[in-house]
Amino acid sequence: MAGVSCPIFWTCCILMCLNFIGCSGKLVEEEKRALLELRDSLNYPNGSTLINEWVEENYCAWAAVSCIRDLNNDVHVLDIILTSKRELGLGIWYPDANLLTRFTHLQSLYLSGNAIGNWIMPEALCKLRNLKELDLSFNPLNGDALPHFQVCSLASLEQLHLSGIYPSFPLPLLRALCGLKNMRKLDLSNNNLTDDSMPHCLFDDLSYLESLDLSGNNLKNSHHILSALCTLRNLKRLDLSDNFLDDGSIPTCLFEKLSVLESLDISHNNIRGFPGFFSGICKLRNLQVLNLQDNLIQGGLDPCLGGMTSLVSLDLSFNHFEGTISSSIFSNLTLLETLRLSDNRFDGLLLFASFANLSNLEDIDLTNNEFEVDTETPSWLKSLSLSYNALQGSFPSWLLYNNTLLMLSLRSNRLNGGIPASSQIQASSLLMLDVSDNCLASTLPTNVLASFPDLFYLNLSNNALEGTLPSSFDNLLKLEVLDLSHNFLQGKLPPALRQNHTSLAHLVLSNNYFHGEVMPRFSNMSNLAYLLLQNDGFIGVLPASMFNLPVLKVMDISGNNLSGNVPDYFPLFPHLAILILARNQFHGIIPVSLCQMQKLHVLDMSANLLSGVLPSCLGNITAWTKESQVLLPAFMWLSPSYANYRVKVPLTTKGNELSYEGIPLSQMTILDLSMNHFNSEIPSQLGQLAALRSLNLSHNVLSGHIPESFMNLKQLESLDLSSNHLIGKIPPQMTRLDSLSTLNLAFNRLSGRIPFEHKFVTFEASSYRGNKELCGPPLENDSVAYVLGFWSVIAPLLLSKNWRTTYYAKVHSCIELCKEKLHLS
Repeated sequence: MAGVSCPIFWTCCILMCLNFIGCSGKLVEEEKRALLELRDSLNYPNGSTLINEWVEENYCAWAAVSCIRDLNNDVHVLDIILTSKRELGLGIWYPDANLLTRFTHLQSLYLSGNAIGNWIMPEALCKLRNLKELDLSFNPLNGDALPHFQVCSLASLEQLHLSGIYPSFPLPLLRALCGLKNMRKLDLSNNNLTDDSMPHCLFDDLSYLESLDLSGNNLKNSHHILSALCTLRNLKRLDLSDNFLDDGSIPTCLFEKLSVLESLDISHNNIRGFPGFFSGICKLRNLQVLNLQDNLIQGGLDPCLGGMTSLVSLDLSFNHFEGTISSSIFSNLTLLETLRLSDNRFDGLLLFASFANLSNLEDIDLTNNEFEVDTETPSWLKSLSLSYNALQGSFPSWLLYNNTLLMLSLRSNRLNGGIPASSQIQASSLLMLDVSDNCLASTLPTNVLASFPDLFYLNLSNNALEGTLPSSFDNLLKLEVLDLSHNFLQGKLPPALRQNHTSLAHLVLSNNYFHGEVMPRFSNMSNLAYLLLQNDGFIGVLPASMFNLPVLKVMDISGNNLSGNVPDYFPLFPHLAILILARNQFHGIIPVSLCQMQKLHVLDMSANLLSGVLPSCLGNITAWTKESQVLLPAFMWLSPSYANYRVKVPLTTKGNELSYEGIPLSQMTILDLSMNHFNSEIPSQLGQLAALRSLNLSHNVLSGHIPESFMNLKQLESLDLSSNHLIGKIPPQMTRLDSLSTLNLAFNRLSGRIPFEHKFVTFEASSYRGNKELCGPPLENDSVAYVLGFWSVIAPLLLSKNWRTTYYAKVHSCIELCKEKLHLS
């Protein structure tokens, strides 16, 4: 045994010395100087983070640099990985290719995302005789950015990445690629390539090519390119996704000539499944990965798929497949690990017994179909999604307490009854459980959660669960997301949900019946980012020492019966972006300390008993004065459907309450202080809130004029100042608020003519009603006066002959008088 372990030990030592410079070896000073020149050129004249990172004497320890030792014990640069290192706003970069010639052993060069337009002396790249990998993706390369490889052959180059060359891929650059005979991997994705932009010589010499990525182009009518692919006899991986391909685009020779193909991706196209499509695919007997996601394929599954015994991953999701699935179609696919059939029209009974021979199958996604399932599941399955199907009856305990299942989603079915208790002693392996949007009722069994010690995602929202929360929540120390909203739960919250829970990041308990309980204290929850407790019946005040939540971003405690003053400790939450205290019984003034919350995007204190003057310092909150976007992290649900869990936050704007999530939520900026008792004038400083999208100060006792500074609210989409005591004219400058789509100035004491121009011509009379001294369109009183004045003159002329005679005589005398004056002049 000792004779074996010793050689292994020394081999490991030698390998470590090849990659690290911990063993003695001579650094090449010329290569170090070249690296420093490359660093200085990268962000000239501003420098870069590399100035702080590339400081050690040993350049092989620098970030983005790895080295190798030669036979003379000299250390040479092996890889340079400088992806997206150039600072934004510095314009196009023109690096000197001669710098790279000093790296005589260079094998990998990654420079994607650095705004490279061209090289100084691009022909110097031909001297990189050992270069195997080159990545210039996401750069605005021009047509001369690469030497012509037919003249200057880089015989060692095996991988070339040219994805996302903007603004368009120049044809001369593609012609330069002709002659790369030893290429194994070529990435030309995301370039909007067509037949016209692809030189015919490109695929002539790629006989050794094994991987080709043409995704994100426009190959619908590119028959030359697609037919040329049939000559790549050694191709193992082909990606044609996102290319607008239809049934007439794909040549049948692809299925006949590419016999060694192992991975085929034709997802996100417009293929309907032409006759012979599946029979052609089924000829690819070596295929391991087949992705047909997001096409228009109709009908049932072709039985020939059952003969593709090399398949490891099969994705047919987001199509129009329909009908039942034969129990035998997958039975021979013994290597299958991932099966995605979501978002189709499959129905009928799905027998998990048909997967009995598939011992490698770990992930099944059957979301959004009309399946019914039997009562047995493969014991080796790790991930299963049956969301949005036709499951009925009681909760299937055989799924809940499966020993190997890690992720289970049964969202949006018709399951009823309660959560079944475990009949086994062994703990479940579940990490993620989603049974939301069902009809589950009854109480949660006392020890039901004790069987899930590793659970970190639990969503039971939108059911009919009742009773109190069991103390077994104390066992869920790894829980990161808990959503129990929209149920009938009541009583006190277990201690583990209120304090010292260092894992919990999303706590959503809104719309329950925790009535009679004093507002719980939350403390020492170092990862809690979302706290949603709206419409829960909590009472009492917010204690001064209630919170110690350093990363809190969203807090909604609206719709409770909380009272007392608004505490002044909210600025202690440095990341708080959304604070909703609406529909409570808070009284007193707005604490000036709120103006210190520079990241506050949404503040809703509506429908309380607050009073006093509006703090003018609200006009200094940065998130309302400068357009920004708050980062609201989504919980990554690593299920077969790749869906993310995002907290939905109800926000009121434009007179409607809507639920926002994801990017729209991160972009909302709202100040709502309506339905309180604020008095005095509106501070002119609120006109500085140029990034604010919604401002609601309605139903208060505000007086004075509408500030002319409101003309600066360029992003404002909704303005509600109704039901106050505002006086004076509507500032005409406000008609230039081009983003404004909802305006309510009703029931004030405004006067004068309505500025009916620009954006204001879109607002109806309801925006101004209840202001007796306002006039002009679109108010009815102005049009009524016009109508009355018109008919007071015309009606007598129509109804009375004497009146007509007198009127015409008067008009005739006026005309004669005018003629006389004109004659005299």
